[in-house]
This record gives sequence, C-alpha cells and structure tokens, in this order.
Amino acid sequence: MLLGSWISGCATLNPGPRRENFAPLFIYSEDEKREGRALDMLGPLFTYRKDRQEKDVALRPLFYSKTTPAKYRLDYLYPMGGYERTEQREHSYFHLIYSTSRDLTQETTPKKERSFLLAFWGETDKGESYGGFFPLYGKLKNRFGRDEMSFFLWPLYSDSRQGESRAYSLLWPIFSYYGGNREGFKFWPLGGYDRKEKDYQKTFFLWPIFDFEKRYLYSDDPQDVNMIWPLYVSFSSKKQVYRSTLWPFFAYTYDGHYNYTEWDFPWPFIQWGKGDERSLFRVFPFYNRYRWGNYESEYILFPVYWHHLSEDDKYRHLTDRYLLLSKNEIEVWKKEDRRERRLRVWPLFYYRQEKEGNMFLYWPCIIPVDFEGFEQNWAPFTTLYQYRRDPDGDSESRFLWGFYVHRQNPSRQLYELSFFLSYYTAEDLVYFSVLKGLLEYRGDGSKHALRVFYSPWPMEWESSSARAEAKNTGGVPAPAEIREGNSPLLLQDGQRE
Repeated sequence: MLLGSWISGCATLNPGPRRENFAPLFIYSEDEKREGRALDMLGPLFTYRKDRQEKDVALRPLFYSKTTPAKYRLDYLYPMGGYERTEQREHSYFHLIYSTSRDLTQETTPKKERSFLLAFWGETDKGESYGGFFPLYGKLKNRFGRDEMSFFLWPLYSDSRQGESRAYSLLWPIFSYYGGNREGFKFWPLGGYDRKEKDYQKTFFLWPIFDFEKRYLYSDDPQDVNMIWPLYVSFSSKKQVYRSTLWPFFAYTYDGHYNYTEWDFPWPFIQWGKGDERSLFRVFPFYNRYRWGNYESEYILFPVYWHHLSEDDKYRHLTDRYLLLSKNEIEVWKKEDRRERRLRVWPLFYYRQEKEGNMFLYWPCIIPVDFEGFEQNWAPFTTLYQYRRDPDGDSESRFLWGFYVHRQNPSRQLYELSFFLSYYTAEDLVYFSVLKGLLEYRGDGSKHALRVFYSPWPMEWESSSARAEAKNTGGVPAPAEIREGNSPLLLQDGQRE
C-alpha cells in the first residue's frame, strides 16, 4: 500500500514543494526558499542536506561532514577522528593513530606536522625536515618549546637545544648534563645543579624535599625560592611574597603589583584576600566569592550553584551552573549588538539562541555536553524532540525522528504524522491527506479538489459563490460536473460528466 501510494504521487493534490514523509524509514523534502533538498533515513542514522550555502552528510556514528563557504569539517567515529580545513589551517587526526597539521597563512613553505601510530615526520616553516619512530630513534624541530630534540632508545638517551642551551639525558629523568650557555647536572632524585647566566640558578637535594632557586635574574624583580617540603615553602622578590607551612594548608601571599594580600588557613577550606582590584573570601563548601578586575566567580553550597562573569567594553560572558550538570550561559558582543545563550536543564532539555538569530531546542538532554561534534554525531540518538527556528521565522519541530513534524513560517504551516496524516495551510489554501491519498483534499480559494482511494483522477469543483460571481460578470464558466479533468464517468450519449 505504501509503495503504491508513493508511485501514485503524480496525481497528488499536495500544493507545496515535494515532500515525502515515511518516518522513521525516510523523509525527503525540498526547500524553494533555500533551493535545497534534504533526506533522512532510518531515523538518525543517515542524513543528507544541501542548499545554496551548506551541505551536510552523515552516516551516524561512523561519520559526519559539513561544508560551508568558510570551512569544511569531517568527523568519523567522533571524537576519535576528524579533519578540518579553513583559510588559516588544515588539520587531520585519529587519536593515538595519526595526526597531520598545516598552517596555510604563511607565504613561505607552510609548517607541516604528521604522525602515524608511533611514527612522526614533518617540516618547519623554513622547510627543515624531521621525523622518527618512538621510542627507537627520532629528531624533532620547533616542538614542545625546544628548537631541536633528539632521542635514541628513549629513555636511554635524549638531548635537546633551546637557543644556545643544551641538555643531554641518560635514562631520563635520572641523569642529565647541561652545556652551551647552561651548566650543571642532575642525578634525580638525589641532587642536581642547573645554572644559566643572567637567567636562573637551581639546586636540589632529595627532590622534592630540598629545593633552592634564583629566578628571573634578567629582570628588575628577581625571585628567590627556598623549600623544605612540606614543612616550609617560600617564593619571595621585591614585589611578591609567598610563604607556606605544611603546604598547601597554611599560606600567606602578598602581590605588590595589585597591593594584594591573601591568607589560607587552611587551604582550600578558609581563604581571605584583599587588594586594589582583587578580592577573595571562601568558606568551602558553603560560600565563595572571587573577583579580579573584570572577572568574578562565586558559588553557594558547592556544587549547588556556581557563577562566573567576565566583562569588558566589547564582550560579556556569564555562566551560571546548577549541580554542575545544568547551566545558563550568555555571551554578549556589545558593539555588534549580538548575543548567544545556552541553557541546559539536565536531563530534561537543552536550548540555544545563537548570535546569528537561529534557535535550537531538544529534549531529553541525557549527556550533559554541548560540543558541536557531539551534537551532530551522537545527540540525535538520545533525542526524542527537536525544534529549530531561523532569523526569518521559519521553524521546524520533530518528534521521534520525524514521525511527527510541524513546519511553520510567516505564510505557511504544515503538520505531519509520518505517512498517516498531513495538514497544510498557506493564506487561503488548505490541504489535507490521510495515508498519502486514501483521502486527500485541497482547497485553494474558490477551487476545490478531492482524491479518494489513490485515484489518479481527482474530482475538482468551484464553490457556488465563485460561479455566481462569474455569472454576474457575464462569464460562462463550465460547471464542475462537465469540466475536463474531473472523474471520467462517461454517459450513454458519449458526453463526459
């Protein structure tokens, strides 16, 4: 019956763009406004959507791809693998297996980074190549904060260079030797000495118990570190002081840059701090309030309520969390007069009002995350109802992956219950269908049409008011009973009724 009703669709009275709803098997629709089409099959498993601006293809949870004028993104087995390309960067990865990255903004040879399982290779922005197979042998350049790094049968041997400073390690981290403009050694955890002229000087014994350092010797505010851990810890300079007894429980802090003083007795249960642009008061877990310039944080009966606010002349970011899993998050771009809001009431629903004017809602919200990749790849499996609306007022509601659909814009409205029932209105037009043509009616102003039992020959007529109006104007409209296109019932004299 379903196949027959679909084949007889050439006789359908449906006035809108082509649309076939046999959810949850499949839904096909066309969009005149965006010059697009969409197909969903087997509930959330397969999705295809394309219009003038975007293209989405998904076979969940295997992959999801999205193409826009500014970006192409592909997720596969999210969050394990992915590929993304923008005007600035190209990046591809599969966690623990491989990773590649290219910087596309540089006019010279772009920087490249690649890896596959334990092998890695790449090129710097100057075209210098490197590579290796961990832990057997390898060389890296401009990685992990070092100009060069090499290893052989790691941790048996490794070395690194940063500027003129060099470090050589055997059985890392047990023994190290420093050279270049850096001198010293390390025999961990027994003792070690490390010195770089006009930069720092470090000495330790029985790490981490005894540690003594001089830092930032190149600045006008060098720092001394003296530690007999955990009995006593001290960081001191002309403008900053930190001292702790039985770290981290009891501590005193003074920061001269902000005229700020803080006491912990003991941390993290009771803290008090006061300064010019900074203040802190905490009695954990009952109450906490922290402020630093344009940022403030507060909680009451942690984790019942937690508040964060960051604000400046251009931007405002507010987050309120309830029992950690529920939140109300608002971002405001003041000069652009745009805002975005994300509201999650776990496990009931998730709501988002985007800065471009789009609105999105779904329930239930089983997994309390709202990352784009999760929303595209996994959320459809746990979502029973979805609602979307664009800035022009076009909206769509879906329940049970399209078994129930309600689409609406300022001039049209559509209700669907899979292939069982369809109801459509647009200005003075009304359309109604049961089982895709078992019973189908269309009214367009004074014109009416009716189709029953999937007949390819619908019955059509005009209302009496339209015929009377035509008579008064001198017109001679053909009555519905003898107009071509109606049911082909032949009379004995050969005339068509």
